[in-house]
Amino acid sequence: MQTTSLWREEGANWNGVALDEFAGCESNLAANRQTRMLADLALVGCYNKTYMPTAERDRIMLASAKRNLAAMSYFGLTEYQKISQYIFEETFNLRFAIPFEQHNTTVSTVTMNSLTPAQRARIDQLNALDLELYAFAKKLMFQRFERLKAKDNDFEVRFAHLGNLGVRNGVTEFNWDSNIDDMPSIEHH
Repeated sequence: MQTTSLWREEGANWNGVALDEFAGCESNLAANRQTRMLADLALVGCYNKTYMPTAERDRIMLASAKRNLAAMSYFGLTEYQKISQYIFEETFNLRFAIPFEQHNTTVSTVTMNSLTPAQRARIDQLNALDLELYAFAKKLMFQRFERLKAKDNDFEVRFAHLGNLGVRNGVTEFNWDSNIDDMPSIEHH
């Protein structure tokens, strides 16, 4: 398999790099990216990998990411658009004028299906914290969904008509398209 050098004269560039080379890079910031983005990195010495042993660092980062995610008023998961929309609307008492679109096939899906078993195992290993964080997020999202659903006397109608503003009156309506159209033009002087 032909690969391209990670460093080029014009700077670091991942274009044309084979997956195995990309996954093998020790300083690859793609590994466990979501966990790092949600964790308080000050707890683990930021990006200083010698600050503490790897296992302790991973445990603390994951716990921090889970804590921060649980503290968020809202988050959704791409593969559960309708549930994510319902949770958002109920959490913030806002209604979208159109339903969220569910796309069941993504670039990631196509890519994951083309991996060898060894590549898939390597990706899973590199992203073990993200996989655990995802399982936590999914469980938490469904707990929130069930809690909101149990409090909603009109759940069946509401859920069946997400994106239809006529279903429930008295809530704040929000539509990105009309919001953008109504914005005043900004003139630069």
